[in-house]
This record gives sequence, C-alpha cells and structure tokens, in this order.
Amino acid sequence: MQDRTHAAAATPGETVTVAGWAHELRDLGGIAFLIVRDRTGRIQVKFEKEAMDDELVATGTDLTRESVVAVTGHVEEEERAPTGVEIVPETVDVIAPAEPELPLDPSEKVGAELPTRLDNRTLDLRRGEARAIFEIRAEVLRAAREAFRELGCTEITTPKIVATGTEGGTELFPITYFGREAFMNQSPQLFKQLMVGSGLERVFEVGPIFRAEEHNTPRHLNEATSIDFESAFIDHEEAMDACEHVVRAAYEGVAANCADQLDTLGYDDFSVPTEAFPR
Repeated sequence: MQDRTHAAAATPGETVTVAGWAHELRDLGGIAFLIVRDRTGRIQVKFEKEAMDDELVATGTDLTRESVVAVTGHVEEEERAPTGVEIVPETVDVIAPAEPELPLDPSEKVGAELPTRLDNRTLDLRRGEARAIFEIRAEVLRAAREAFRELGCTEITTPKIVATGTEGGTELFPITYFGREAFMNQSPQLFKQLMVGSGLERVFEVGPIFRAEEHNTPRHLNEATSIDFESAFIDHEEAMDACEHVVRAAYEGVAANCADQLDTLGYDDFSVPTEAFPR
C-alpha cells in the first residue's frame, strides 16, 4: 500500500489513507466513532450520519471489531480524540471482515485464560503488552549484535540437527534424520570453538537451543534463544568485560528506543547499569 499513512503520522490538514484493524466502535446516535489501530498507534474516524453518504456510514459503523480496514479522509484537529486528531472519511474499504464473535478480546476489557490466549495467539498478540515484549526483545537482540561487532566478533549460525550431544548435563531431543538417529542441539559450544580455532578468533551467535527437560505445562516447547560468545586469546577478566559490555549495551538500547513499550508494561524504574558488575 504505497500511499498509506501510519496513524501516528497523520497530520491535520492532510488527506491520508490509514490501514489497520477496527479496534473499537462507539455509536452515539447521530454521530459514531471508529478507532483504527495499526502498529504505530490508534486514530479516530468520525461519522456524522446526517452529513455523510448513507452507504459510507453503514460501511464504517457495521464493522465487526478486529476487521481489517483502509480509511481515506481528511485529518482534522480534535482535542477530545484519543490522539488529538481525527479523520473525516471519504471512503472506507473493508479488506477482511472479522467474525462477529471473537474467542478473546484484544482490547483486554474482558480477560482471557492462558489456554484461550495460546489457542488464539494471533489475536492475543494484538494486545499492547504482548507487542511491547516483542519490540523490546528485538531491541535487545539488535543492541547485543552491535555490541559484539564493536568487540570485533563475527556472527555465525551453527547446525541445530546434530549427531551427538554438546553437553552432558541435559537431556537430548531425539529425531529421525533420513532413517538415522539425530538430536536437536543443546548448545553451539563445539561449533563456536571450531570457528575460533579456524582463525576467526572471536565469534558470536544468536539462535535457538533445545533442552529436553520436563516442565509443568504441555505448552512449553523447551526451546530458548541463546546469545553465545567465544573468543581466543582472552582471559576470564576480559571475558567478563565482554559480557558486561553486551549486557550494558542491551540496557542502553532499550532505554533509548523502547520508552513507550516500557511504559506499556509498567516499568517506570528502568535504568541502565552505571557501575561495574560485582565479581
């Protein structure tokens, strides 16, 4: 959608097309308001029933929540609107209508149990808190990668299907690999050491690891994302310095780029470590 404007960028005086999900609809009789949500936020769309085409009003006010829509119209200032602006629509295009009865409420006005959320994960991830977690996670990984590059590291990706275990302290996930027994890798440790010994000297990897350890929930996949570092010509103090550098960089990235997400999650005391870590 080349001519699309995100909700947060809609400026009074412009004619824009916003696209997103029908978050909420309030019908007050002679006037109705549609809240459209996209990844940048929400924007209000105003329908004055007496002054607008009946078909346009019907399209905008008969929407089911979470339907996918595109709205084209003129942006006006409105201090009573959630973001201080609203759209007076010229067209409303229903791209994908949603079912009238949803299994959960992404606006969280009505709560849902964890099994319901997991069974309907696409809807669940439309919640602001869930989206904030993913955005913070992405920033942590971005900042960590940049920090490793500052340390002169080369990023690698290692096999996740292996013939033998890497570590002896955890159970392995066995799989069948073209008629032969294989395992999901517990750690990239051996591969990191091979790469360091090849002459790269310093490497890191961000990738999945698998541990066949029992949990109390049948939904736990025993999969985690591991941030791994390996270096030649380094002692234990220098290794800890490298770890501190990466951890502090992740904090700094989140502090600089995720203020809204931290606020959504209720972290009002988030701060970057300023002193050396205890050793």
